[in-house]
Amino acid sequence: MKMRPSSFLRQSGMTIVEMIVATGVFSVAMAALISASVSMQMSFSATDDYFTGQGDQMRVMDYFNTDLRRAMAVSISSNTVSYKPPGAATAKTYTYTNTNIGQATKYFTMVIPNYRDQTVSPSTINVPKIVSGKVTYGANYTNPLVVCYYLLGNSLYRAEVDPNLPAADTRNNPRSIADNVSDFNITDSFVTNPLTTQTFVSVSATFAPKYSRSGWAAALKSASAGNRTGTTVGTKIQLRNIF
Repeated sequence: MKMRPSSFLRQSGMTIVEMIVATGVFSVAMAALISASVSMQMSFSATDDYFTGQGDQMRVMDYFNTDLRRAMAVSISSNTVSYKPPGAATAKTYTYTNTNIGQATKYFTMVIPNYRDQTVSPSTINVPKIVSGKVTYGANYTNPLVVCYYLLGNSLYRAEVDPNLPAADTRNNPRSIADNVSDFNITDSFVTNPLTTQTFVSVSATFAPKYSRSGWAAALKSASAGNRTGTTVGTKIQLRNIF
């Protein structure tokens, strides 16, 4: 009697070549999927960084524009500014200082009117009045607010000091208004008209690039084609309160 092989023994599996081909196809598909996922994550992160950086740039320019339009005296590359209050015989020197100001790489300082009396709660408006042909605010108009911008590390700080408040008051503490700032520059210029000489101040801030090959700090110092330059934003303001 001749025996036939069972159907189970006649079933065949994948050959080694077929398994290698299938594994290769699966690996290529997974690599493509992972690459697409990483690219989407980088795109999302880049978009988030772009809008964050744009918000920082707009905020810094808003601070510069607002303060310089109100400034009564500006000192470039210094934490000390000289200002002669209305009715005073001589100019006074106003200095901003803290424990870290000596480590700052760049700074500029200005004085602006003190529009509010913050020694009381809630604060009240300092009533404007004319002194020696100039507008002043409150009884202590000879003590204006001192505003100082300085670059410490990669952060741009702004300090607004009210001399009528206690020195330890937290409202006088500096605050970081932007990170990843690599540099900022201040220049002044004078334009003489038939009747007066106008003073203009130009301020620019450079924000560090993202995704440079050697890191943004090295990218700003290198001319390599693989590095990216920073984004620079600036403004030019006429100092209207300086006579």
